[in-house]
Amino acid sequence: MGQDRTLSRGARAFGALLTAALALISLGWIARDFTEAHQVVDVWWNWAGLPARAEDGVWVTSFLEPTLVLLYSVAAVTAFRSSSSAAILTCTGLLTVAVRVPGLWYLNADWMQGVPDRLLSKVLFSTIAAVVIGAVLVVTATAGRRPAHGGFDGYGPGTYGLDGRDEPDPADGPPAGPTRSGAVAAFLLLGTCGVVLAAWEIRTWQQYGWERYAHTLTGERGIVRLLDAPTGWTLWAVVVLSLVTATAALGGAPFSRPLGLISAAPLLALGVFGTAFSLKLDFFRHLDDLGIESRLHVLTNVFETAAGLAVLLALTKGTVRDSPAAAATPDRHLTTS
Repeated sequence: MGQDRTLSRGARAFGALLTAALALISLGWIARDFTEAHQVVDVWWNWAGLPARAEDGVWVTSFLEPTLVLLYSVAAVTAFRSSSSAAILTCTGLLTVAVRVPGLWYLNADWMQGVPDRLLSKVLFSTIAAVVIGAVLVVTATAGRRPAHGGFDGYGPGTYGLDGRDEPDPADGPPAGPTRSGAVAAFLLLGTCGVVLAAWEIRTWQQYGWERYAHTLTGERGIVRLLDAPTGWTLWAVVVLSLVTATAALGGAPFSRPLGLISAAPLLALGVFGTAFSLKLDFFRHLDDLGIESRLHVLTNVFETAAGLAVLLALTKGTVRDSPAAAATPDRHLTTS
């Protein structure tokens, strides 16, 4: 095995600062939509996909914004203090690039009509900034690596809790992976979600035909909220994240824990807002009156919500240090939170 790597304190601080900046960008646009809404609750239903009217007729935020604000806020705090900071920054950066890149082409498209040029320019600028910051997070996580703290042999100064004179920063230690039960739960839940969502997308492709389905990937004439990623693009991104995380968790990779926690965020958001949509339209009360596919869509949203919550609980329940000492004395390196 190669030597464990961690991030330097400076890289962790810089990454946390960039992540906080991403949170502020999304928070600023949420505040803008609140000021444009007739009622504050209209913003929530807009995120859930229900039609609501803004003062100027244009919504900027989608369900991604509150999801990303929560994710960025947690990542900014934990990235500075966690031994898995490199994986946290990398996964956060990749997710940011994945959901923001489509805006680089559709915000400049000819079919984006009826949007004030000044507002469109601001949204485009913030999208470019988010993509750049996401890429810089990945570079920071790669360039800022250094050998993990070497005092993990279980003896002498430099080990956890053995010596008050030379106790290292926990963030300098080897990355903490998921427990075995957490890894299995993440594999089963995220793997199932990935397969189910992929099946729905393939079904939609069959129903729409490629020419129409391609618009769900590019966003052509289908973007209602300026910062929304195209529906098909978003769902395939979640599919890839879920399946990659499930595979990594099954293999016990230390990075599968932060990757799983981050992957669970958009999955949980899809479920929560989809379920809210169903509740608002009374789908649950009239479930027996719905067609089989509509019924399965409603139940899929419930499953996504439950699976997202279960993954978060499974991966935050405990960690196992990936180090020689952990193999010799696992109880000392098992932490619960």
